[in-house]
Amino acid sequence: MIMKKIYLSEIPDGTPIAYDLYNDKNIILLNKGVKMSPVLREKLQRNNIIFLTTQISPFETLDDRIKYLDEEVIHEIEKVKKQYKEAFYQISREFEGFKDYSKLDKKTVTDIGRGLVNSISNNQQVYASIQGIRRKDSYTYLHSIDVSILMILFGKSMNLASNEIEDIAIAGLLHDIGKTKIQDSILLKPEKLTADEEETMKNHTTYGYDILKNQLGYKEIIARIAREHHEKINGKGYPDGKRGETIHIFSKMVTICDIYDAITSERVYKKAMLPHVAVEYLMSIAGTHIDMDLVRQFIHNIAIYPMGTKVLLNTGEEGIVIKNNKNFPLRPVVQIIDSQKRRNLLSELTVLIKKVME
Repeated sequence: MIMKKIYLSEIPDGTPIAYDLYNDKNIILLNKGVKMSPVLREKLQRNNIIFLTTQISPFETLDDRIKYLDEEVIHEIEKVKKQYKEAFYQISREFEGFKDYSKLDKKTVTDIGRGLVNSISNNQQVYASIQGIRRKDSYTYLHSIDVSILMILFGKSMNLASNEIEDIAIAGLLHDIGKTKIQDSILLKPEKLTADEEETMKNHTTYGYDILKNQLGYKEIIARIAREHHEKINGKGYPDGKRGETIHIFSKMVTICDIYDAITSERVYKKAMLPHVAVEYLMSIAGTHIDMDLVRQFIHNIAIYPMGTKVLLNTGEEGIVIKNNKNFPLRPVVQIIDSQKRRNLLSELTVLIKKVME
């Protein structure tokens, strides 16, 4: 289980708290059902508590539908979840340490990246098939791990050298490190940012480059990715307004992974896009904001219908996606609910997914 931050400002007075809430020592602070009130909020704030945390699984949707999957796949998923949780706690400690003391253990970050690379090498189809199914929020550390995972899958699909895959895994983990220099009032704001706040937030790219290159001594390519991951191929990105081939290919890859993970994540002011809708969005900005060829490559290596997705087929049957066919993201294997029947859409060409059931 991991922790999700719930800011006090997000809980209206009189609202029953939906979960048992824990402090950072994993001790229950408030029991489920207690109603928020001005007195309670003030008491928490007096104790320097500006947010509460609830234990959630990063694979909550999949956990609810795990019974439909084969035992072998369930075993692989458990290994993946363990690796994910360890990576989350390690990168959280490093980022928090950096925010407080401007120190970051580069060996730990490298070990996290290598651990993800090795785990994905052994469980590549599971990683590709679960990416996008998790219940997520805007928590930077979750986003950093997700982008790293997507970059590793992306890099492997492009047959990058092992040292390059390690570089992009680390770059994925650290691409947003510049956000540690953005004040919490902006970084943690539950509503949409104002225009001025957006301009301040944009500085995280140049802060990130300076931190990685000059403060921590990372190689140029890792720092460059942090600087360039909001550039657009039409020159309308930031911070330098670079165009096309002047943007490094690894930066273009991180941009795609960063956008995909952001739009498939929950925000206070918007719902997460389902993966198949997110893919349509990526295609809509390909050729202007992001590289068309890279988008096509990216789409072939993620699950448009992740394992655990509930779907309605054109046969009228409802089912759960239990497997993805490599290189055919639109044609998964579907377990029909309340039936022993499975439909492999790669071989049953007249059977189509009509709708995703939320």
